[in-house]
Amino acid sequence: MLDIILDIKMKKLILMVTILPLILGCTQKINYDEVNEIECCEPHATIYLQPYGNFSKEEVIKLLPILEQHFGLNYGFWHFEIKNPINLPLEGKVGKKYKASSILNLERKLLKGDEIIIGLTHEDICADIHNTKNYGIVGLSFLKRQVCVVSDKRLHDKTNLWKPILHEFMHTFYGSRHCPNDDPKCIMKDAKGHGNFAIQKYLCKDCVRN
Repeated sequence: MLDIILDIKMKKLILMVTILPLILGCTQKINYDEVNEIECCEPHATIYLQPYGNFSKEEVIKLLPILEQHFGLNYGFWHFEIKNPINLPLEGKVGKKYKASSILNLERKLLKGDEIIIGLTHEDICADIHNTKNYGIVGLSFLKRQVCVVSDKRLHDKTNLWKPILHEFMHTFYGSRHCPNDDPKCIMKDAKGHGNFAIQKYLCKDCVRN
């Protein structure tokens, strides 16, 4: 009788020794930190970087890590795609400038879904603002309409290009308005025709969108 009891206990022990590693192995495969990391890194939207004219694809490639850094710092992960350069719409040319609205209308025709298009150009762009026709500007967007365009023609320091890009993106993706605090260091400050991108460093607490 004692031999039978010992035999049963021995079989149970062997069974536990056999099954326990399998159980532990299954639990170790589920890394919840990794799962959360994957979930939090889902892109908000695809952003197409569309160069125009002599704004080369190579220039956009150099710009890309800067955009990824500053977009990611505030908003998480974004998926960027670089398009091949295309011509600016000739019907929008006025003198040596191009009407920004004509570029945005072209981008609206290029849309295929929920993506965002950010146009990039070295040419001077303009809009009818500040009671002036064809006023030279750095960027323009349609609020929450998925398109914007930015020119570096009027930037004294081209390394600041990411700032008006982020500014216009905020308008067209979130529908953000200009900085309510008129903070001179906030990227969403209204330039009012005299933008000072050199001192713009951040999005103020009222302009940050989570």
